[in-house]
Amino acid sequence: MRRLTRLVPMRDGPKLYTVVYRPKRAAGPLPVVLTRGYWPGLKDDARRFCRAGYAYVGQSTRGHGKSEGAGGIARRFFHDAADGHDTLSWIAEQDWSDGRVAMFGKSYWAITQWLVAALGHPNLRAIVPQVSPTDPWDCGYWRGGALLLAMSARGRAYDKRHWPEIDAMGWDAFFRHLPLRTLDEVVGSPNPDRVEAESRQLWRDYVEHSTFDDYWRALSMRADGADGHLSRIQVPVFQMGGWYDAYPGASLRVFETLQAAGNVPDNRIIIDPTDHLNRVVGDRDFGLRVGKDEISLAIRWLDHVVKGVENGVRDEKPVRVFAMGANEWREFDHWPPARAVPTKYYLHPGELRNDLPGVDVEPSRYTYDPADPVPTLGGNHSFSDVNIPHIIRPGAVDQRPIECRDDVLVFSTEPLAAATEVTGPVRVRLFASSSAKDTDFVARLVDVAPDGTAYNLTEGILRARFRRSIWQQPELLTPGEVDQYDIELLPTSNVFRRGHRIRLQVTSSGFPLWDRNPNTGSQTGFDSEMLPAHQVVHHDRSRPSHVLLSLLPPA
Repeated sequence: MRRLTRLVPMRDGPKLYTVVYRPKRAAGPLPVVLTRGYWPGLKDDARRFCRAGYAYVGQSTRGHGKSEGAGGIARRFFHDAADGHDTLSWIAEQDWSDGRVAMFGKSYWAITQWLVAALGHPNLRAIVPQVSPTDPWDCGYWRGGALLLAMSARGRAYDKRHWPEIDAMGWDAFFRHLPLRTLDEVVGSPNPDRVEAESRQLWRDYVEHSTFDDYWRALSMRADGADGHLSRIQVPVFQMGGWYDAYPGASLRVFETLQAAGNVPDNRIIIDPTDHLNRVVGDRDFGLRVGKDEISLAIRWLDHVVKGVENGVRDEKPVRVFAMGANEWREFDHWPPARAVPTKYYLHPGELRNDLPGVDVEPSRYTYDPADPVPTLGGNHSFSDVNIPHIIRPGAVDQRPIECRDDVLVFSTEPLAAATEVTGPVRVRLFASSSAKDTDFVARLVDVAPDGTAYNLTEGILRARFRRSIWQQPELLTPGEVDQYDIELLPTSNVFRRGHRIRLQVTSSGFPLWDRNPNTGSQTGFDSEMLPAHQVVHHDRSRPSHVLLSLLPPA
């Protein structure tokens, strides 16, 4: 490969550090793959794209690495649409570019694709966003109104330089610090350098903007398409994700929205049981057919949509997901699958059943004490700090250690007489009351084997003040009043084998995946006080709490 570096000027002055890789024996200008994120791409990725006949451009966004732009880290995302647009224009003018540009990358490198794609640059021909939401509020740093604590803190409230200090005090103690907004003050220098200072400012902004206010509205690109931004995208889109990452729900909603709008000429998605780093994680065996080579998939698809190569992509179904339990791939024309049957499993005392509960059924009760939260045990999230897997790690992990707690309700089916496939959205409706002005409700779907092993599949949380909508101003509870809580779990695909049980957990915390609700009703992040909340979950004929599963009959 040939390598050159440039400082590419943006419209308002800052120059962004940009690295260009080209094949050594390129005959004339080439189509280009662009990545934009914290650092300017990966050399191994560049090598593979160059071998496939593309030039590869990696760029550090504002304030990162060698890129200019004071305050760029603290204002992450705010400049990325315009900066991406200017970079596309610069690439199109270079003699090594044939003017056709695709974007590629995961996480932040994916969000920069979404932001610029909505602007409709004439030289952008396709995007390949992986493991990313489109909206930082909806499912980026907040979910269901709760802060994704561990993920949001990493690289903002602390970074690798602070590991020894946190190790000394204990990671659990670190995450328990109150008030949450000052978590960045627990470790580090009182006079931080520029990068650390801007990262700390980012932490404060994320925590203090705890509703969908103007801060988040300026960055919003709602996955449900309600703000209209996604309808502006008219280039081919190929999303990649993992069931045990935080974002398959957002990705599949985007797929649905783009498919309904009909403006995207090729709209595809693939999801398997991997995490944010495309790793098979957790303790469950998914066989040998799991996993995806993201570069190979991207090259084959880009060859078709950018270069016009007829390589069979056109004839493949646009949705490809891995069905856990059966450990097989599934392909569909639509999401949710057209033949999926939404089926209610009602909560009975300790049971999940298809029949409605009786009229006079005693509710289930528990006390949620934020001083003793339910610990995160595996799960669907993007936190992967190698320093603390004993505190939080993604993936399928046996849930029995938390199911014996008094603050975790467990509802299970009888052993299944036949294999039952759940592929599609998962939603829980609870009729519940609390003694608090605000609290959280958490729901988790679990696959229970005949030997009792209970592997988590998917989960969701709803902060009670957002029970009407996360997009509206919060509304505190009237203590003791029964209300309806609709909790969106992440979608999944799993075959519950014969003899297994379908299980639903209901609780009020999952720490430190999500921040603890102190139950006071105060602004999130500002509390030093915590109160216990006495929760009542109703499951009678007039208040039929249930989980709604997408059952997929055999083809």
